[in-house]
Amino acid sequence: MASENSPKFHIFSQEEALSTFLPLLHPHLPQSNPLYNRLQAPQNHPSRRCLFAATFPPSPSPPPSSLQESHTLVFADRSRHAESQIWTFNPLISEHAAKGSVTIEQQAVIRAQLLALILFLKNTAILDAPGWPFSPILKFGCIHDVLTQELRALAVPRQAALHDTQWNLWLAPTRASPFLVQKRALPDGFSVARVPEDQLDIVLSTSSIPRQKETMLTLPNISILNATGRLVAWAYIGIDGTLATLYVLEEYRGLGLASFVAKELLTRLGRGDFGDLGFKGQSGWCHSDVYDGNKGSEAVMRAVGGNVRGVSSYFWVDSELF
Repeated sequence: MASENSPKFHIFSQEEALSTFLPLLHPHLPQSNPLYNRLQAPQNHPSRRCLFAATFPPSPSPPPSSLQESHTLVFADRSRHAESQIWTFNPLISEHAAKGSVTIEQQAVIRAQLLALILFLKNTAILDAPGWPFSPILKFGCIHDVLTQELRALAVPRQAALHDTQWNLWLAPTRASPFLVQKRALPDGFSVARVPEDQLDIVLSTSSIPRQKETMLTLPNISILNATGRLVAWAYIGIDGTLATLYVLEEYRGLGLASFVAKELLTRLGRGDFGDLGFKGQSGWCHSDVYDGNKGSEAVMRAVGGNVRGVSSYFWVDSELF
């Protein structure tokens, strides 16, 4: 149980969260890119009853600067039972990126806030949310290793860590980047377009991760079509601004189509071409979770000007054990 001196999370309305959290996150770009984008995703309909919270209360005035080194921000859509639900950020992530480490005292701060977060999510009832009552499994998405290390320290001794995958976190700019300039044209007969809806089944059938057609229709995307108008390559921007679902059909590999479609997608995202879908690309960054040693994905991320800026994890916690 939490003590009286434990950190406490406070609920914000969606409007309050956007006006308060985004200015706090912006100075920490690109490290804060996943939460910065997830907060603004057009899929955050009021009917989904998403949860916005922080370790400080809502206020009509901006949070004091003393919060800059110690606060935790969180977005949660617990109704997404089969998908990642929770994104969180602490400015100490940026300190780790700059210095290569955080102090023992800072680790203790992070751990205390994450314990408070687990208890907060466990005990917060959202009776009118889709899918209530929620599963006790908390699914953290694209969480920086600085935070994951403390989650492990909390969850593993309780046998509450149910899923833990680690990825290299690549970050790439989407604006004014010389890397996004196409160095060669597409082969004759090929063209660029958004993924045709009547060919979306091809995208779904080739994805190693289960995807929902309804979700894919709402995400920024670009495809390459052959002379007959059939899909040969495609890429999507995920709900938190990640470059995802990039694929080239086997018979068309070796033509440079993967880097071409990735550059085209990031260029269009950066200039706001997906505003009709509710994605404005305001952060100026894109991120991608890539398994260490995945040569193909690493080559694409280098081609778009990306660099590894840390380790991200997808971590599930059984809150019933807390």
